[in-house]
Amino acid sequence: MKRLQGTVTLPGSKSESNRALMIAAYGDFPLDAENLSEAHDTILLKSLLERVRASMSSDGAVMDCEDAGTVSRFLMTYLACTSGEWLLTGTERLRQRPMAPLIDALRQLGADISCAGDEGCLPIRIHGKNIKGGKVVLDASLSSQFVSSLLMAAPTWERGLQLDLTGAVVSEPYIDMTLKMMEQFGIKAIRNGKNITVPHQLYHPCRFMVSADWSAASYWYEMLTLSTGGNLLLKGLRCDSLQGDARVAECFEPLGIDTKYTDEGAQITSKETLPLIKIPLEFDFSNTPDLFPAILVSCIALHIEAVFYGISTLYNKESNRIYSLIAELLKLYKFKYNLENDRLVINKSSLSDNFIDNKSLSFETYGDHRVAMALACLKLRFDEITIDGCSVVNKSYPTFWKDVQEHCKF
Repeated sequence: MKRLQGTVTLPGSKSESNRALMIAAYGDFPLDAENLSEAHDTILLKSLLERVRASMSSDGAVMDCEDAGTVSRFLMTYLACTSGEWLLTGTERLRQRPMAPLIDALRQLGADISCAGDEGCLPIRIHGKNIKGGKVVLDASLSSQFVSSLLMAAPTWERGLQLDLTGAVVSEPYIDMTLKMMEQFGIKAIRNGKNITVPHQLYHPCRFMVSADWSAASYWYEMLTLSTGGNLLLKGLRCDSLQGDARVAECFEPLGIDTKYTDEGAQITSKETLPLIKIPLEFDFSNTPDLFPAILVSCIALHIEAVFYGISTLYNKESNRIYSLIAELLKLYKFKYNLENDRLVINKSSLSDNFIDNKSLSFETYGDHRVAMALACLKLRFDEITIDGCSVVNKSYPTFWKDVQEHCKF
């Protein structure tokens, strides 16, 4: 194991960056943003938006979103109200991920959308047209991205949007982030629980500062739990962040990590001994599903029993994230688990006999950036571990390997 010390410059938030790009596109002005994410998803979204503007009124322009769920869902609404004939598609995995609630909502608003394959999934054909807006009902139990996609377009519609959400709303902080960012660009919306009203208005350009990515920070919290101690300054993190994943500081407190905020960012320190905690630990990821990988791996590596709630959206990420992580962790640790849709229980783990015998193993990443980064942190304890498909981290944190090499020397 290693002791960690130093300063980490985290990437700009992918979530904030992608929303800023969409708002600028709807406002039809150049984006003036500092610290814009260099993640592959953000670069892809920027490139596709430029292609849309260059291809307006063309026939059959193909918009390949690769494996980016956010990009496909944000673009779907944008294309539906942009003149032209569009084919929205992506990788095999993206074509399996749910899109039906957003497709249904756009159809309620008069969008001309047809599925070229399975109903409710990509690829879809879109005949872009003038959407006037109005009242729509949306199932928000599968993804908050459907909600954000409609909200960002709403001010440009003549009748605005009266949005009624149904189901258990997941990842609500991302909806709040969208509304707060829209407000910074001049838009006033009214939210009353599951009802959101956005009148017709104009976006106004402004200088936008993209804050550091709290989702990326979760892996540094994880690394500190797996180290022999130390402290790290995670530059650019703010306690008043728009990002719901700022809750990572609270989640890692019972795992022995203390967080203090300075003008430069968050100073995180490993306590000498774990605090007295009630076992099993309980975590609810209904609003922060991206924190699940780092916390699951930390609990298993620290041999802590835990219960995880609010995990239903994790089945439909870049991989089936729950099964991917469990399958790989069972190569290294022995533990029993019980999985019931939205609830995972893991018992106390111990090191696998298989690993002790073989002295090395390779982790698969399943094409999932968060699986790769969460498992990579185990190299702090086991130098013999290798990560296959390590380039997948480019999706959200392209400098991850460079940063860990600098601070962890692996």
